[in-house]
Amino acid sequence: MRALVRCGSLAATLAALAFPSATTGCVGATPPGGAVARVEGQINAADVPDADFAPSLHRVLRDGKPSPERLALLVGVVRRQLAHAAARFASGHGGRATDSVLGALYLIRAGEGRGEMIDAAGEKALAGAIERVSLRGDEGRAEALMRMRAGALGPGTPARTEIEQHLAALETWKQETRTRGPMRRLGADERAQVARALVEPSDPAIVSAVAAVNAWIGKAIEASLALQRTGQRVEGLEADEIQRALTSGGATLATLFLRSGDARGALDALDHTGAKRQMPALYTRVHDAAQHDGAREWQALAAAYAQREPDEDEASTDVDPQLLAAGLWGTSLEAYRRDPHNLEAGLLISRSLLRFGMPEAAPLVVGDALDAGATPATVSASMELVLASIGAGAEMDDLEAARRTFDASRAVLAQAERPDLKGRVEPSAARARFVMAGIEVRAGNLAGARPLLARAVGDEPTVGGFTTLAMVERQAGDLPAALADVERALRAPDARSALVDVADAHLLAFELLRDGGHADKARGALDGALAAALAARQLRGNAALRARAERLLGRVLEGYGDTRGATRAFERALGLAASDRPTLGAAMLDAVGRALVRRDLPAARASLKRGIEGEVSDEDLVYGGLWLSLLERELKATPDGTVERALRSGARGAWTSKLTAWAGGKLTDADLSTAAHSASQRVEAAFYTAMARRVAGDPSADQRLKAVAGAPVIDLLEVQLARDLLAPRMRADLPGGVTLP
Repeated sequence: MRALVRCGSLAATLAALAFPSATTGCVGATPPGGAVARVEGQINAADVPDADFAPSLHRVLRDGKPSPERLALLVGVVRRQLAHAAARFASGHGGRATDSVLGALYLIRAGEGRGEMIDAAGEKALAGAIERVSLRGDEGRAEALMRMRAGALGPGTPARTEIEQHLAALETWKQETRTRGPMRRLGADERAQVARALVEPSDPAIVSAVAAVNAWIGKAIEASLALQRTGQRVEGLEADEIQRALTSGGATLATLFLRSGDARGALDALDHTGAKRQMPALYTRVHDAAQHDGAREWQALAAAYAQREPDEDEASTDVDPQLLAAGLWGTSLEAYRRDPHNLEAGLLISRSLLRFGMPEAAPLVVGDALDAGATPATVSASMELVLASIGAGAEMDDLEAARRTFDASRAVLAQAERPDLKGRVEPSAARARFVMAGIEVRAGNLAGARPLLARAVGDEPTVGGFTTLAMVERQAGDLPAALADVERALRAPDARSALVDVADAHLLAFELLRDGGHADKARGALDGALAAALAARQLRGNAALRARAERLLGRVLEGYGDTRGATRAFERALGLAASDRPTLGAAMLDAVGRALVRRDLPAARASLKRGIEGEVSDEDLVYGGLWLSLLERELKATPDGTVERALRSGARGAWTSKLTAWAGGKLTDADLSTAAHSASQRVEAAFYTAMARRVAGDPSADQRLKAVAGAPVIDLLEVQLARDLLAPRMRADLPGGVTLP
């Protein structure tokens, strides 16, 4: 099923919807009954610390039966989720933080809202979400969130007074701006009222939204009757609004109730509007869920929302994506509650959990469907969900969310490691540990990453896995262990095929031996890296892999002191990566970074210009611009405008804007250090302030760079640059008989 409602021509739609005006009567004149029995009286909110968040959220999701105990737990879960949202606003992830606020509110069904759900952290989260949705012109959600925040602040406070003034101004603005055609005025009111009801599923909000939707649909039906009588068409934006009402009005009305799992309310609303005639498939599914209330019926209803993709070409008349998300949430949650052991239902609600910033419970939800008889296919699907859930935390720079999610995945990992499923589950449990180890590495938690990596490479030995473990051992100061891991990498089962990883392992051995004062052995490792890199660059088909091989060859040739050969290798890498922006960004950064180490200004400028012309990401341009700026200052070269062009994009990122301001002299070294929140940002700030001292001739700069080189965030390019800038110089001759490109 492609759509909830099918869109044809406006004339055909109007003709199909010509019916007696009695069908346009409003539903909802009295408050909707809702799907939830009210729990009255005082509630003592449950304390839900972060360590208990995943299982507590899982209990709230799985059991929707009203009780004082469940409501107390719900209050605690909502509070904790809003605290997570507040932290995400503070870390600069406004979009994901706003989604997280909506996630907290979507946990609350009609009749469950309590003032105790909004504490001080929740009030901050609401403030952030209000600012975000207001910028988008989303007046309905802004109004609902402002009213919630005002209630949390209490009467008479300056902040509440300010919100009340904003609400009054919003009401005035709505009256002043809704002076367009009648359908557009009704459509604007419908959007605002529906948006409010989805966020605040109270009786008054739902009644107002139902009335607004019915008025909107009713006016569209009048237009259909007028067309039948006179043949006079409505054109332009008014016609678009009529089309939207007739094609999405029924789905909108139903979703107001389905968001809270109330199929009976949805059916009653649809039975009082003729819009149901335009959506027979959805109406049938709503009817079946209301009449039978079983897992199969709710799952069919959820599938209608899951399979419906917003039509970007018909955005002005299509169903609102936020409405679809709310419908999928409510219907898939009810399907899961009726059969927690159905994997398809678990996967559907898990999609929404990831979207709304609550990935921690997703592994527990899909874990409900796995037992001793789970098949490779079902376990593989669950493992894919686990990896996506862990990654969702990382994408928000929320390390604790990723950790909570990984901890909640233990049961699914255990299923994936069953002896009878060995080698038959993809992605594997080892892959999940690799992913989590990478997150810990980026956070600078090598103590947490090491056991995860060791377990992962023990289960699935690979060249890349052992090389990463060796890098961790190096940063921990254990040179023998790091060299032993490199040896294991070179003996790994995939060593014959993973030639690029083999070259990387040899190059790491070279650096370890060089820095440890073992020059002869280091030369041997460098020769091995050269042979592997030359072999890897002969690979065909994968441009990204070949570009990486050229980048590694460039670094190897630097080890031999062959600056020209290295420059050619980096130029070839940029050429291979030209058609893929992420690959080009990585190649550009590598080329500019190596030019910084070599003090090669022309190569640095040329490489950064390639990145600008290839429209690599703003973040990549900022870092490339910073490195070129440092090189220009070190060489006392007159800027040619390349740095300015690259840094111009920095203002669009929370952290890169700080780096750009520092580069422009608008932030001091101390300001930049204070602005750094994560482990990687603190290391970056230390690198750039140390480099600024170095180019200024400060003798203490190298000691500061040494601290960066030993930092635990091993995958930062700044750590590698600091190490190479301080590396001891050694002479190495190219092996005889080697032909270089």
